Amino acid sequence: MNDKFTEIELRKLDLNLLLVFSALMREGSVAAAAKRLYLGPSAVSMALARLREALGDALFVRAGTGMEPTPRALSLWTELEPALGRIGSAVRDRTFEPATTTRMFRLGAPDDLEIVLVPDLIERLGTEAPGARLVVQPANFHTLYDNLDHGLVDLALSALPARAPSARHRTRLLRRERFSAVYDRTMLGRTGSVDLDCFLATPHVLLSLRGDLHGPVDNALEDIGKSRTILATVSHFPTMPFILRRRRAIACIPSIAAHHFSSAFDLERSPLPIRSPEFDLGFAWHVRSDADPAQLWFRELVAGCVADLAQVSD
Repeated sequence: MNDKFTEIELRKLDLNLLLVFSALMREGSVAAAAKRLYLGPSAVSMALARLREALGDALFVRAGTGMEPTPRALSLWTELEPALGRIGSAVRDRTFEPATTTRMFRLGAPDDLEIVLVPDLIERLGTEAPGARLVVQPANFHTLYDNLDHGLVDLALSALPARAPSARHRTRLLRRERFSAVYDRTMLGRTGSVDLDCFLATPHVLLSLRGDLHGPVDNALEDIGKSRTILATVSHFPTMPFILRRRRAIACIPSIAAHHFSSAFDLERSPLPIRSPEFDLGFAWHVRSDADPAQLWFRELVAGCVADLAQVSD
C-alpha cells in the first residue's frame, strides 16, 4: 500500500523538475543552472515556476547576484541529494578499465601530503591508467565536506573531523597519525632526538590555517604545565623547511611529511619529547560516487600510495 501511494503521489510531479532543482542548488543562479543542464535560462525559470507551484514554496529567493534557497529547499536538498547519487550509481555503466580510461579524477589533499603523495600518485596513474587526468585541490578538515558537496573534489584526503559525517558522506580511516619535530642541525648545533629543555628553549614555527598562535602541541604542553615560544605561523607546510634552514627553530609536522621533508631538505627529525597529539588520517567521498567503479579503483590507488608513504616514515 505504501509503495502504491508513493508512485501515485510521484506521478503528480514531473521528476525532471528535481534535476532543475538540483542544478539550482549546486549553481546558485538560473543562468549557471541552465548552462549545467544545457538548457536555456527561460526553460529553467519555467521549470522553477512549476516546481514552486507543485511544492507550495518559493524554494529560491534573490540574494545579490544569485539565488538563496529557502528553509524548505534546504530540507528537500538534504533528502534529495543522496537519493540522486544513488540513482546515478544504479544506472551508471558498471564497467571500468583503468588502462583505457580518460576519466578525470579530482583529489583534495593538504599541502603536507600533496607534496609527497602526488608525484607517487602520478607515477602510478601513468603505469595503470595512462589516459587518466588528475586535478588536485587544497583540502583540510574544515573544508573537505563542503568541497565534496560542491563537486570540487571526488575524494578528499585529510585529517578527519571529530564529528560524524552526514548521510551525504562516507569516510575511511587510513592511519592514526602523530607529529615529529623537525629542525636544522647547524642552526640548533645538535643532532638526534630533542629533549624537553631544548624543545621549550627553542622558538617554534607553527602551521595555522586561521592565524592562531595555538595548536594541538600547545594543548599537550599545557597538560604538563609547559608552554613554548611561537616564532611565526605559516599557512602552508612546505614553507617550514625553508625557514628552518635559515633560523634557529623547530617545526612540529605530521610524521609522514616530516620524514620526507627531513630527507629532501637534509633536516633532523625527532620524536616529540612529550606525548604527541594524534589524529585520524583518512579520506572522505560523497555518497553519489560511493559505488562508482572508477572512484572505487581511485580510492584504492590513493590508499595504496598513502600506505607506502606511511611505511617508510614509521
